[in-house]
Amino acid sequence: MKDEVLFNPTGQLTIEDVLSWMDGGSVTLFTRDKALNHFEIEFVQKVSLVKRDNLPYPGSLLLNKREVEIRSELESKIIATIKSADWGQKIDRKERPLLEQMVKECVDFTTSDKFIEVARKVGRLN
Repeated sequence: MKDEVLFNPTGQLTIEDVLSWMDGGSVTLFTRDKALNHFEIEFVQKVSLVKRDNLPYPGSLLLNKREVEIRSELESKIIATIKSADWGQKIDRKERPLLEQMVKECVDFTTSDKFIEVARKVGRLN
């Protein structure tokens, strides 16, 4: 199955929940689209730049636990969709500004040159 098929949201995406991991900065977004399809999008930590067995590459972007190719059409589609996403009603209003900032920082990193530098350091790119 092609990755593009895995991410073809119907209408606007809604961020239902955000998890911030204590591993050095991983952030997981639990999202759904208008047709109630669910997508798990994870920005993997970029503090410890050592690839560990059975763990994703540091600094990578995951869709439903699968690594997304760097600078691919899929990556661009995910980032654009996150930028225009709604926030679910279960997100605490008091926490929302902090969560929005966290997600913005993840998106900014993924679209930056630093993302490429980290990918080279951890062996994702030559």
